[in-house]
Amino acid sequence: MGLHRWWQVTLLTLSLFLSCLVGGSQSYYDHESLDDFLCKQANKETERPRTGVVYNVSLPSNFTGMEVSVVRLHRFSLWSRGMNYSFFSLPPRILPQPNEKRITILFENLGNWSSHYFNVPNYTIVAPVFGVMAYNSSEKVLVDEKINFTTHGDPIRIRFPHVGQHGKNDTPICAEFSAGELVKFKNMTEPYVCEVYSQGHYTLVVPSFPSPKEPNSRSHSKRFTKWWVLGFVIGFVGLVILVLILLALVKEAKKRRIRKMERNSEGGELFDTFWIGETKLPSASMLRTQPTLEN
Repeated sequence: MGLHRWWQVTLLTLSLFLSCLVGGSQSYYDHESLDDFLCKQANKETERPRTGVVYNVSLPSNFTGMEVSVVRLHRFSLWSRGMNYSFFSLPPRILPQPNEKRITILFENLGNWSSHYFNVPNYTIVAPVFGVMAYNSSEKVLVDEKINFTTHGDPIRIRFPHVGQHGKNDTPICAEFSAGELVKFKNMTEPYVCEVYSQGHYTLVVPSFPSPKEPNSRSHSKRFTKWWVLGFVIGFVGLVILVLILLALVKEAKKRRIRKMERNSEGGELFDTFWIGETKLPSASMLRTQPTLEN
């Protein structure tokens, strides 16, 4: 790695670190600085690019998870045939402004870095942020100054294959990040497909607040715990009451058995009684027959 390249990477990393310290957990990095860095990186990685060939741009290890590709096209080729690459479908009849002879398309997939560079208030990003940017190009410089392009036919189609979990009743919508951090929303034309008419960065979002048709999982868990504790208490109290009733029934049955024995004893010979604990038992006060001594 050259000294100049190392210096650029160091400055960008330092700026990201300082932004995180100043802004806290809610800070977001500057995506325009990222675009400039990616353009310089693309020029360094592709010294002798061929027209019509897609090149994957190597990034430093601290940008793991981000994917960037570039391709240089002739103006006539982009106008007549368009281009399909990865998750992007560029239709024919795209015209660069100004009308350059060669145009370079930069494809970005920010991956797990998406939420670090882009934020949608009151919405949650559920798909990677994809970017498609146009630059003028020459034989010596692959990526030069940023330009615009307009579509005079079908729209550009962006397909999002990796979509995070979201509520069953929350249908994602397309979000376009324009200049000045302005976000534009648009419904999907097909499941996880957005149609756009200009360059920029795009993703899918859902509302951050829970859908009224779908209860919050955390509140559902709290209600479940509450009813479980209440059911446990009621069951425990019921079990104690049942045990007390059984003990009372056993004690009453024992008393009835003793009373029955006393009634039976009243019909025959009288017996004395004595107590052992709470139990009253008969006791013979004299012997029935006297013993006789034999010679």
